[in-house]
Parts: sequence; C-alpha cells; structure tokens
Amino acid sequence: MIRWSFEAGSFPRRGHPLKCLANLQSWPMSSARDPERHARIVDALHVSGLDAFLCALPSQVLLLTGYWPVMATSVAVFTSAGEVHLIVPEDETELAKQSSAAERTTYRPASLSAITDAQKAIHGPLIQAVKKLGLSAARVGMELGQFVQASSYAVMNFFGAGLGEILRQNVPGLTMVAATDDFERLKAIKTPHELAKIRSASRIAEAAFDCGKHQVRAGRSEPEIASAFQSAFERTPLAAEVHRSYGFFFCMSGPNSATAAAAYARTRQRTVNAGDLVMTHCNSCGDGFWTDITRTYTAGTRDPRQEQMHGAIMEARQAALSVITPGISARDVDRAAREVLDRHGYGAQFKHAAGHGVGFAAANHNGIPRIHPQSPDVLTEGMTFNIEPAIYFEGYGGMRHCDVVAVTTRGVEVLTDF
Repeated sequence: MIRWSFEAGSFPRRGHPLKCLANLQSWPMSSARDPERHARIVDALHVSGLDAFLCALPSQVLLLTGYWPVMATSVAVFTSAGEVHLIVPEDETELAKQSSAAERTTYRPASLSAITDAQKAIHGPLIQAVKKLGLSAARVGMELGQFVQASSYAVMNFFGAGLGEILRQNVPGLTMVAATDDFERLKAIKTPHELAKIRSASRIAEAAFDCGKHQVRAGRSEPEIASAFQSAFERTPLAAEVHRSYGFFFCMSGPNSATAAAAYARTRQRTVNAGDLVMTHCNSCGDGFWTDITRTYTAGTRDPRQEQMHGAIMEARQAALSVITPGISARDVDRAAREVLDRHGYGAQFKHAAGHGVGFAAANHNGIPRIHPQSPDVLTEGMTFNIEPAIYFEGYGGMRHCDVVAVTTRGVEVLTDF
C-alpha cells in the first residue's frame, strides 16, 4: 500500500538556470539537499577513475539524486565534476522536487499522439543529456551487474540493456563500466539525512506494532492478524519529512513460523491456536529508505520452552549489540550472537546469518555490511543493518527478533528499539 502527500513550493536558485534541453522542461538549479552524499559520490567517481555514474534503478537514482522514482522510468546522471541531471516522467514532476539534481528534465513515457514506451521516449532526452554533460568520450559507471531492487510501485519499468544499447548506437565514444560494487559501497554508509529517513520509517512501523500486537490471539487467522498490523500502519500519520510510505506486514504462526528462516515471509490461512508462537514481520519505508523488523508473540501465556527460547534470543541480541563499534569485523557480530545460541543448545536452529545491510533495500542478503560468519566487511560509522537472532524448530514454531541498527562513533544506535 502506498501513501502519498506532496510538498508545495519551489527550490531557491543558485546562480543562473541551465539551458533547457530541446523541447523539454528544465527546472532552475538548487542547492544539494544532502551535501555529504554529494561529496561522497564525487570522491567515489575520482577513486574509480570514472567520469560519471548513469543509472535507472530506483534505489540508485535515490542514491545519486535524493529522489525515489515511482515507476522506475527516471534516469540519473552524476558527473565527476559534481553535476547532477535527472530525467523524470512528466507526471512525477511534483514528487521530483525532492531531488537535489541541478537540472531536471521531464519527458512523456506514454502519449495519446503515438503508441510508444519509456525506452523509446527517453531516447532523445538521454542522448542530449549525455552530450550536454560532455560525456561523449567518457568512462561511465552503469548498472551492468546483478542488483536487488526494492519495489517502488505495484508495477515497475526495467530498461534492462536498453539504455546501454541506446548509448552504444548514438554515443560510440562512451565506455560503459559495471558499477555494481561502487553503488553497493556507496549505499552501505548512510548520511545523517538518510539516517533521519530510516528513523522516520521505523517510527511509523513502531506505531503499527504497538497497536497491532493487541490483536494477536487464539482464534484469529494469520491474514486477520497481518491485516490488523497493516491497518494500524495505514492509520499512522506520516512524519513531516516523509512524502511517500510503504508498509508490508506478514504473519506466520505455529508450524508456519518455523519456515520463516526462508528469504521471504508468507502469510497463510492458518488459524492461531492458544499457546502458538506468532511471528509478525514488517518491511516499511519512507521515501525509499527501508526497515526490516520482526517481533514474535505468544497467543496467550508463554510456556517454559518459549521462555527459554526468548531468553536465549534476547541474550544473543544483546551480545551482538554490545560488540558493534566502528572498526570491528562484521563476522565478529555474527559470532557474538551465534555463540550465545550455541551455548543454550540452539546452534542448529539458528539457520541464517545474523544480519545484512538495510536502508536502500529491506531484504538484500548481500547488502553491506553482511553480518555473516564468513563476512569480509568491517563496520564503519553510518552503516545500517539488521540484527536478527532466531530459533526455528520444524513442525513446532520459530522465534525471531529483528532490529535495524546504525553504527555510531559511540557504538550502536537501535533504530527500532521498541
């Protein structure tokens, strides 16, 4: 479910407006909304020896411009000189005001005058932008590898190799370079502006959990419980700084919760029985910045077995949190949680890594930092990820507690501390 609100007003001018591209609308230049992110991208381009990044996947456009596209029909270009150009569909004009792009060009992916598609429609604006920015003989980092992409709408466009083909045919001097690793490294460390967005998404989810947990009881079905959390989420007012918000809630109870070690969550038609473990999983976002949250309840009173599981998970959580600090290996965080569960006799039941990077996507098990027994990643201030110690007994049930955390100079901030 998507919730929309719009921000009125225009951006202040900085210098003179850039010239419009032919037959297209261009807004005046504006100061960067996130100067720290802007500087990091310029540095990354210089380190990698690239003249520009060019991308169309929503999370990458968000990274480069601060704007989270709706239908994935926008293209962002960011040069090593710090120029930022956004090509955006005409009907996303109002939302695109959130962008920090100095120049924003609109186009029409569809028209009554002709049957066309986004790839054909963006052909002219893309070529003009690349040439205008002086990239005709440049090395440009692009999305040429495998990416995990958070859904930005119910239907999304994927240009695939189309943009590359347009550039090959029309700008033969341009060299395309796979920038997969560059994008992932940039997304791993959040700026204060981006952290604020994740905090906002977490607060909206917190309100939903606080209300929805009272609906967890025997006799209700998994869809009814998931719907109660979802409904509470939809009724929660957006934070002032959030313009668009998603929330996905899943409920898995009894034996179904034992299958929650899978890479995805799944609500089924099962009716909850007294004493069942009931796991509620949430992925929520604010303007493209995501959370990954799980809480486990008991329908009624916890029995001794569940008390033991709960105590072990909370101890493992605290052990992981206590070692998080800049400079520590991500695998040491996993080890801290895993050793506790091993000591309590639940090692075999902890069936996945202790966490992964969260922020530009909710569920990306290769998101940096990977809190995994074999992880090569080292924690840095500004990294955000989840900590999710868990125990799964096939045929009985599963229990997981998943928080989103941020690395700070002092150690760790739990963004979902509720």
